[in-house]
Amino acid sequence: MKLFKIFIVSALCFLFTFNLSAQSVPLKWLKFDDGIYYSVINGPRQSKIADSKISVIKINPSLYNFDLIIASQTDSMFKTLPEWCAENNLLFAVNAGMYSLANRFSATGFMRNYSYTNNSVFKGGFNALLAFNAAKAGIPSVRIIDLENEKFEDFENDYHSFIQSIRLIDNNGKAVHWSPKNKLKCSMTFLAIDKDNNVLVFFTRSPYSPNEMIDFMLHKPLQVKTAMYLEGGPEASFYINTQDTAFGKFGSYVSQTYPTDKNDKFKKMPNVIGVRKK
Repeated sequence: MKLFKIFIVSALCFLFTFNLSAQSVPLKWLKFDDGIYYSVINGPRQSKIADSKISVIKINPSLYNFDLIIASQTDSMFKTLPEWCAENNLLFAVNAGMYSLANRFSATGFMRNYSYTNNSVFKGGFNALLAFNAAKAGIPSVRIIDLENEKFEDFENDYHSFIQSIRLIDNNGKAVHWSPKNKLKCSMTFLAIDKDNNVLVFFTRSPYSPNEMIDFMLHKPLQVKTAMYLEGGPEASFYINTQDTAFGKFGSYVSQTYPTDKNDKFKKMPNVIGVRKK
């Protein structure tokens, strides 16, 4: 049954590919489960590498719990996203941001999950902080704290889980463009919150610059109000694992350090954001 559904997903993904240059055209979503939807959109421009498509997963956080799963907090084993999903009964998983090359178990920026701290140091220039697992009622269950305009101390006791990374769109809905001197183009994943407080996860295998993706997200049909970078290159990936659907994608290309589209498998990683139904 899953194999048949994967074929249907692939066919519908082709049919559901849209060009966002016409901002008035509403997106069409393929429903994977109650509150989990998927769409494929034409990228900012035609790329010479891969398919020039952007995958978008939309998740309603009122129906799902978001979990931060950290290898160093559990069994200290790197796993692929399909493995993380299978072992933790996850319906969806995405890499939980960048990790240090010097200590591959450590996140590049601040990372804390309940009483466990993976990295206690806030990295300069990383001005987005994903916060989830709310500690009290009446607040958004998932939010992106803008460390340039907001203080961590004001939210520290409101949430149990935190992941620090790079701002793409600030908490006022404004683009935070990278320096023109930064020539990075890569496969990437990034995470956003829309105006209805849905969580949006974006993936592109075709290499684009962060500035291209920032402008792409700000197209009206997506209704993005804030966004942050997660990961680039072969580690950029997502995986959906609902009752009758097993489906995911992984990246490859990174300008200068890995300029190839040859990666053909999910990479093992230490930290993931997982989704379970409430």
